[in-house]
Parts: sequence; structure tokens; C-alpha cells
Amino acid sequence: MEEKNKTCQKCKKHFILREEDLSFFEKIKVPVPTFCPECRSIRRLLWRNEHTLYKRMCDLCQKQIISIYAQEYPGTVYCNNKKWINY
Repeated sequence: MEEKNKTCQKCKKHFILREEDLSFFEKIKVPVPTFCPECRSIRRLLWRNEHTLYKRMCDLCQKQIISIYAQEYPGTVYCNNKKWINY
């Protein structure tokens, strides 16, 4: 198996499924995703049992995100698209 280039059925962005991902999907017998990672994340958030979601900025990259924490929250909030190299 090798990487697959796919187009998201919602936003039409191109995304890549790595060989490891494809092997995992095959192992657990689920279909290959047709939505990009960002659209899949949004779909999961829609099913969360939270009372309130907020639009706010990621404290690292300043990209607008959806969070359970309001902009006034004193802690640091990051988007989930960051590659964590240093903890």
C-alpha cells in the first residue's frame, strides 16, 4: 500500500492518507475517509455534549478555532493541527 491523494467531499480540499492510516482502516475494517481531517474534526465537534462552543484564536498560530474555552479564558489554548516536537 502507499499514500492516497483524496479530495474532501465537503470543502473540496485535497488531503493525503498515509500508508499507516490506510493499514489501520483496513485492520479495523472501516471505510477510507472521504472528508479531510479538518472537516472530520468539525463533524466530531458537532456531536460533542458541550453546552457552549466558542470561536477564538489559537494562542500559538493565531488561527481561528472552535474551542470549549472562551477568548477570555486565562489559560493557553492551541489548535489541534500542531506537530508537537517539544513538550
